[in-house]
Amino acid sequence: MSGWGNKDDKTSTGTVDIDAAGAVTGTTTAFTTEAQVGDYLKEAGGQELIITAITDDVTATVASPESATISAVTGAAYTLSEKPKFMAHGDSTNVTSTQVFGVDRTEMGITNGPQHAGWVRRTALSGSHAGRVQYETLVALSSGAAQAAMDDAADDTEFPDV
Repeated sequence: MSGWGNKDDKTSTGTVDIDAAGAVTGTTTAFTTEAQVGDYLKEAGGQELIITAITDDVTATVASPESATISAVTGAAYTLSEKPKFMAHGDSTNVTSTQVFGVDRTEMGITNGPQHAGWVRRTALSGSHAGRVQYETLVALSSGAAQAAMDDAADDTEFPDV
């Protein structure tokens, strides 16, 4: 996987059981061909975890990118993504994985949305700017092939397809 990857949504077959220690046991999964160490595994409940090891098609290990407690799940559907593992913002704050989205050319067309396809940080503003959203392009994908390859994750509430 490159430093940033270009897949917001990778093939992810089967279901997973995840224990609180980060051990993943899959049912009809194909970790060795579909996933890579460093990919994000997001289970259906919304918990995003980084794959730290892959043993075989049905066994892997994950960790929380924000050093949070891992919630155990059983029989959960999941998705895979090549989001970056860690990002620091210019104001010395950390950008969490849940704030970063892969945006393809179609999703760029939303009104007042991101200006570039690529990895985009989305921040809902508060205070006097409540109801507004700020977009910051972290890595723009400049080639047409890379923009098209971003794939489309289930993020239509943040980035609707136009």
